[in-house]
Amino acid sequence: MDKQTEAISKLTADQVHITADTIDRITELAHAAVCTQTVGSVTFALVPQNYKREDLTDAIEKAQPAPNRKKGTVALTSIDSFMQYIADQNQAATAYIYANPEAQTLTAVFNDNKENTIGWRDHRATFKAELSREFTNWMHNNKQSKNQEDFAIFLEDNIADIVEPSGEVLLSVATSLQAKTEVNFSSAKRLDNGQVQFTYTENLEARANNGTLEIPREFALGIRIFKNGDGYKVKARLKYRLHSQQLKFWYELDRPENVIETAFKESIQLAQTSGYTVLFGSP
Repeated sequence: MDKQTEAISKLTADQVHITADTIDRITELAHAAVCTQTVGSVTFALVPQNYKREDLTDAIEKAQPAPNRKKGTVALTSIDSFMQYIADQNQAATAYIYANPEAQTLTAVFNDNKENTIGWRDHRATFKAELSREFTNWMHNNKQSKNQEDFAIFLEDNIADIVEPSGEVLLSVATSLQAKTEVNFSSAKRLDNGQVQFTYTENLEARANNGTLEIPREFALGIRIFKNGDGYKVKARLKYRLHSQQLKFWYELDRPENVIETAFKESIQLAQTSGYTVLFGSP
């Protein structure tokens, strides 16, 4: 064997020679790379340099017929649907319902931190009580001053919502207001029957014709406060301003925030009959 062949043979033998200690060390490194360790509340794993770790949890779960657990939030628009959904979940032992009267919301957290249980708090159902179209309309125009004709048109368009006095009485008032837009009003006084009497002068063919116009000081609405909800009686006071012989009208609802609170309280009371614990606040 020449010297070159001998050198190559020796080099190959040195490269493939692995001692028992080396094998043990390789085994230890491989074991450390796939095992987790816990120190206190921290869990960690040793990953070899230049290796990339892939989390396959979601991919594996999505390949299954069903998820490992329930999660997500369902938004419901009626209290009856909310009650049906929480009944179907049957999680009263691990859930709280949070009631927020200011926001008019109910939020059920089915995997909450309750008593001796610890949950992810990511499986929820919410109910948001939304104001009805008719109540929103009256709230939008609340305390908004209008001239006679505009106020009369508003009354005509929304006469179906008024229950006291009767629709015929308010319709007659609206008609009278429209008919007296070209007259000059001189005074107003409150009558014993709860109405306000306005005195006016109407010029007809160079003749002055004096007259009076009476309208109620108060009226009441019979409307739903929330969508898919029950009807409530809401009182309102009729206001006016006499300036430069012209009349301006508006109305003021009687503490509408209290009516909203009362209407939502019924949803809270219904939730309290479900067997779930109801807390006031937000999750």
